[in-house]
Amino acid sequence: MIVNIKEIESENIDLAMKKSDKIIIDFFTKWCPSCRMVAMNLEEFEENHPEVLIIQIDAGEYKTLTDLYKVKTAPTLLFFKNGNYLDRHQGFIETEEIASVFENNE
Repeated sequence: MIVNIKEIESENIDLAMKKSDKIIIDFFTKWCPSCRMVAMNLEEFEENHPEVLIIQIDAGEYKTLTDLYKVKTAPTLLFFKNGNYLDRHQGFIETEEIASVFENNE
């Protein structure tokens, strides 16, 4: 499931992490071409992995969250499993690479 941060109040990210085993937080900006390409890859990934919650956060609108997660560039993907941080990826990422983060941490 892909949700925009406006659908999950920013205070509830911790709650979402407790309810979903696998989460990707996608920090993007509207003007970033790589962010749009990553968004398409996340949509493709989500079709085959509906159990993964994907939270999209506009880094330009949510400075508090970008500071909290130490995001310096967009796109940045943060991967969590069972509430624990797994990995961070900055820049463009292929769909297969997204899947491999969880596969490599089984």
